[in-house]
Amino acid sequence: MRVSSFSCIALAALFCVPAVASPQEVQGTADPASFFDEVHAPNWLGTDIPHTSIKRQRGGTCWSFSTVALLESEALRTNGALAATLAEARTELDLSDYYPVYWAYVEKAREFARRQGEDARFTDGGLSHDVTRLVSEYGIVPESDYAVVEDYGAMRQELNAVLEARTQSGDWDETAIVAEIRDVLDRHLAPPPDRITVDGRQMTPVEYASEYLGLDPSDYLEITSYTDIPMYGRGELDVPDNWWDFDGYYNVPLDEFRRLTNAALDAGYPVVFDMDWGDPGASWNEAGLAVLPPGAAPGGPDQALRQADLESGRTTDDHLVLAVDRRQVDGHDWYLIKNSHGTDSGRRGYVWVRGDYMALRVLAVMVHRDAIDPALISRFEATG
Repeated sequence: MRVSSFSCIALAALFCVPAVASPQEVQGTADPASFFDEVHAPNWLGTDIPHTSIKRQRGGTCWSFSTVALLESEALRTNGALAATLAEARTELDLSDYYPVYWAYVEKAREFARRQGEDARFTDGGLSHDVTRLVSEYGIVPESDYAVVEDYGAMRQELNAVLEARTQSGDWDETAIVAEIRDVLDRHLAPPPDRITVDGRQMTPVEYASEYLGLDPSDYLEITSYTDIPMYGRGELDVPDNWWDFDGYYNVPLDEFRRLTNAALDAGYPVVFDMDWGDPGASWNEAGLAVLPPGAAPGGPDQALRQADLESGRTTDDHLVLAVDRRQVDGHDWYLIKNSHGTDSGRRGYVWVRGDYMALRVLAVMVHRDAIDPALISRFEATG
């Protein structure tokens, strides 16, 4: 079914926000609480991967919070001088999560105009490649230069009104639409700065990202594992938040997907998880765990079930988080994720995701290319 873009705004609050499932929805057990009580998860939150503090997102902006968190961790990992300066000053790297959100709306407005409203998705949802694309074009700024706390509901209503009026009039002038959208954003968020001052030096947001932080957004790859994309080739992950039809996901078999993720975390690289947060195995309990409930994968998660669950809508794309550690307990992989629901959720803001849940409900990951086996990189490059 084709849905006009302005009508999608009402759905924005559904993205990146944990849905709550009833106990009856946890399959295969009459007492889901006892099931979660018996899960043996890691009981620590320590990690060797540098990362910044837990934050609380507003609206469906997990895609920005998780990927900005990745860039913060990567700047600390790769830029020793910056890490030392921050440590000496006893301060933390804190990049603006809403600066990419602003520019994402601008680019969505362009896409809306170019598509004349047809199949143009204008929610506040997004994916990791949105952040790297936007940082390439617009840079990034510290939180102190673009800190935003606002009424997302009121902003979305105004955006909705702009798009609905354009749809009704049939006027698809791109410059005018972008100007109207920016007027709403400037009033509800803030006009983004053209220049910032860091350590007494003026610079553009692009210079701050590339020269000061040392980030190269092209270094980050997204990997998925589904059978409708050629294995070791590239393709599109067809989910609602892929609003500009990005087709640069590298596709690998499920076993490779898991090995790649494990190797990256073991080597000290943070990894973004694009995952399903509405499954009862994650959303129902408050124990800070994400595990498959009984009956979700009777024979264990495999490639066929993973594909079937995505196609049937059993697996949905509704939350992104940053994985910062991997441990093993009782033969199970466990992934420590930094969430963006505040420190009063999960385990002081963290959640342990078990390997079975990761294999079935993590749609894709983003990681630095250096974390990937060079032979696999060569194979990707050979297939284009």
